[in-house]
Amino acid sequence: ASNEYLIAVTSKAFLIGVIMMPVFMGGAIGVQYLTRDQVDLTTRKIAIVDETGRLFASLAQAADARNKNGIYSNDQEGEARQQSAAKFELQQVQLGEDNGKRIDVPLTKRVKNGELFAFAIIDPDVFDPNSGGVVRYHSQTPSYQALSNWLQKAINLEIKRARIDELGLSPESVAALSSQTALQQFGLVETTAGGDVIEAKEENRILTFALPFGGIMLMFMMIMTIAPAMLNNVLEEKMQKISEFLISSITPFQLMMGKLIGTVGIGLTLSTIYLGAAIGLAYYFDISDSIPFSLYAWFVFYLFAALVIFGSIFSAIGAACSEIKDAQSLMTPVIMLVVIPVMCMGPVLDSPTSLFAKAVSLFPPATPMLMFARIAIPPGPAAWEIVLGTLLTIAFAIGCVWAAGKVFRIGILSQGQAPTMAKLAQWIISK
Repeated sequence: ASNEYLIAVTSKAFLIGVIMMPVFMGGAIGVQYLTRDQVDLTTRKIAIVDETGRLFASLAQAADARNKNGIYSNDQEGEARQQSAAKFELQQVQLGEDNGKRIDVPLTKRVKNGELFAFAIIDPDVFDPNSGGVVRYHSQTPSYQALSNWLQKAINLEIKRARIDELGLSPESVAALSSQTALQQFGLVETTAGGDVIEAKEENRILTFALPFGGIMLMFMMIMTIAPAMLNNVLEEKMQKISEFLISSITPFQLMMGKLIGTVGIGLTLSTIYLGAAIGLAYYFDISDSIPFSLYAWFVFYLFAALVIFGSIFSAIGAACSEIKDAQSLMTPVIMLVVIPVMCMGPVLDSPTSLFAKAVSLFPPATPMLMFARIAIPPGPAAWEIVLGTLLTIAFAIGCVWAAGKVFRIGILSQGQAPTMAKLAQWIISK
């Protein structure tokens, strides 16, 4: 274990990896910052078929106002102004005398030829709230949402103004009806043993989501970085006949446990570095009081359990296989077990006390990630759920180590035969 750990943490690859991870993360943020102004400023031309006969003039006026004042990132004048969004150019298209002729066919051709970016057809009864009238927006670039969003907002604003005039409402009345009251989200009020009331603290909604999400992703990254590397290490030593010399001095189970403990130590070392950085950032942004220290302890414990579980499974696969291609076929179901918690993350974060969240967080391969996420979301799961999940995880980890040891004992010396799930099961139950 000491040998596996020291060789890994003193290698150049480990040190470079530790340094490059924050560099890559910082680089990604830097690239986003540096490319924030890299916007396609090509003018978007859109044809408007206004079947109401009442909207185009207002839309054209709104587009002109936007092109003059709404697409610049600073308030300077002249050449110093920096354009940050594309201009919108509106063209009115009449239906013509033959109302039965489809106007969308020629407009589609113009879009395909590059004359237009898009076209919109406004139903004649959009001003009637009971008519079901719509605006049909056509484009061959649906990923560009700025134009369609602006058009929808501008049309609805004009329709709203028309309805206000028809109802004879004053601007003051409309403003009063449209005003909204802010909602502040707090935790619960606490009472001390002496009867003193501790005021509830306002919840940080970003922090409430970031803690469980960040914990799950960091744990997932650690598992996918450490556990498959153990498979490659075991398989490489087996292919090079090194394992045969090692087990002449120690038992196969001792060899596997040494590699497993060393590998888990590497994962804990990496997580300690990243958790240290997280604690430093928490103090820097003055949010350390919002993160209980016990949450760090739960993360380390569940990460340890996850690395033991998946490290033992991957080491058994590496010992059972003789070639990389055989190992890849057996890795797929194991990787699915790692991915399941990430796939279930959305419903669990949305409703951590639901029956689904309770059930999936008590499924041992998923417990380390999802139980941690539930603990990180106030008020957290019930005590019996944490105890049961912890006991199930420990029992499952011990079972994985035992089963992996059985496979490792036979597989480390087997050569030539590609293993199957049935063959691995036979090795596990063999005496």
